[in-house]
Amino acid sequence: MPKTFLVATDLSPRADRAVQRAFRLAGWVGADLVLVSVIDADLPAEIAGQMNAAAELRLAQFAASIPYSGEVSHDTRIVLGDPSEAIPTLAAELDAALVILGLHRPRAFLDILRETTMERIVRHSPRPVLLVRDPVDHAYATVLAALDFAPAATAALGLAAQLAPEADIHGLHALHVPYRGFLAPEPAPGTPSPLRADALTRLAAWRDSHVLPAHLREVEIVEGPAHRVLAERIEALQPDLIAMGAHGRAGAAPSILGSLANDTMRDPPCDLLIAR
Repeated sequence: MPKTFLVATDLSPRADRAVQRAFRLAGWVGADLVLVSVIDADLPAEIAGQMNAAAELRLAQFAASIPYSGEVSHDTRIVLGDPSEAIPTLAAELDAALVILGLHRPRAFLDILRETTMERIVRHSPRPVLLVRDPVDHAYATVLAALDFAPAATAALGLAAQLAPEADIHGLHALHVPYRGFLAPEPAPGTPSPLRADALTRLAAWRDSHVLPAHLREVEIVEGPAHRVLAERIEALQPDLIAMGAHGRAGAAPSILGSLANDTMRDPPCDLLIAR
């Protein structure tokens, strides 16, 4: 049975990239695609009914206008509700393998005070979410995978390899050394520090216990805080796609997002894949 991808759109121009990328990826992996648009359930029934009919027509026309859409099995849905609840619920009903979203419209003041709809969807959805930022004029050629060797990051890496089967995948592990000034003196030249030695041991165990993508390059272990290390590698590598786990702790509560995932999705430098 083919996989199902779910792409959400508010039918605005900024949502075009997410839908275009969704069709491209669905066609690439042979997945079915469902396009969904959500209408506010708090609207008066008469207005909601009029919007529902108009949205159904616009969504069908929008899907038909996407290049090669005829080659991808797709359907459209209009649902009433709050997008942050309705989209994860529909994804569960469809058993969607991937939820695809466009970036939210920036609201400088409100974004400081509260979560965006996009952030709430990612937090409420136990399924992988792809946030689309870049124009869809090329396949993913370079993927940067943030790895802490936890199940969520491993899942993100595996899905990224499926979505970008011809891309170079660069693994990155940030080795944070707290209270460096209070640690024991540096080891002899050529000898890894205890923390680096532990990271190398965990990397070796991780490689031995998982079937990893063939096009995963050597995983870099870079000393420094995760946010800084990731930013520096993004600047040097200029990836098309970043893949990361939603959190680093196995068994973490479904609604918990790690600070790295939460901060990166606020303003991703390129397309961003977050998996649990």
